[in-house]
Amino acid sequence: MDDLCFEPEGFICSIELSGLGQWVTGTSGSLWAYPLVLLIHGIGLMTVLGVVFAFNVRVLGFASNISLSSYDKLFKVAWIAFALNLLSGLILLVGDFGKFITQGSFIVKMALIILGGIMMKVVISSIKSQSGEAKTKLLAGLCLAIWFGAICAGRLMAYL
Repeated sequence: MDDLCFEPEGFICSIELSGLGQWVTGTSGSLWAYPLVLLIHGIGLMTVLGVVFAFNVRVLGFASNISLSSYDKLFKVAWIAFALNLLSGLILLVGDFGKFITQGSFIVKMALIILGGIMMKVVISSIKSQSGEAKTKLLAGLCLAIWFGAICAGRLMAYL
């Protein structure tokens, strides 16, 4: 347990010591829970970022023979993957709640994910309003940078 888990009745301890918290950390005897949830989280991440990358790279001018409207079906898949990521991420969070909620890289990751989602909406709105190709490309590049930052911050969580 983390330093924040100093009393069994505390909020953080109650989350970490819950059945779900003990299951995901393996303290209840389930050694495969964490790797399984992490695998699911990775699959969700790969799917969401694959769609984000493909769409924004297309906005930047690559594969211009593919219409932007053809990505609508992929966005549905991305939303399902995002829900999978949210659920698996919350399960992973429960296992070491005290550590992650105070960790700078986790806070940065969450902020960048929120900002990345907002930027996707901004890019799509820019396309629909026909704001101008240069502006839309700049927004798409910024969107990609934000999402790559979220990936980096997420990876740093294991080391910081």
